[in-house]
Amino acid sequence: MSLSDSLNAVIESTLSKDEREHAVVYVDDRVLSPGTFTLGDRQRQIDYPYVTVFIDGAPGRNWMHSCRYLLIHPDGDAVTSIDSDRPPLFGILPSSWRVLICPAGLEEWKLIPIEVPPKPQTT
Repeated sequence: MSLSDSLNAVIESTLSKDEREHAVVYVDDRVLSPGTFTLGDRQRQIDYPYVTVFIDGAPGRNWMHSCRYLLIHPDGDAVTSIDSDRPPLFGILPSSWRVLICPAGLEEWKLIPIEVPPKPQTT
């Protein structure tokens, strides 16, 4: 699944001026089911299916620093914003994640690495 333009617009509309100028915005394209989920060291409950968005306001800084998550209903009808101090994972993000927004001129080493899916084997 790829996010629709309208969902991208919902994401962009939630960003502060500072986030628009300096943050890297990552999106996990999987739609996750309602229920309990873990974010950092806390468990939370959400009552709608959602797409996870991670907003890194200080790319390249060592963790822990302030950052933010958005949990967005795939239709864009509901948005939950959660402040945090850690990335989705320490290390490489799964291949379901992608960079949606990246400030111009940001050095590549400041991005969280994303796993490259394996190429299909040919016989």
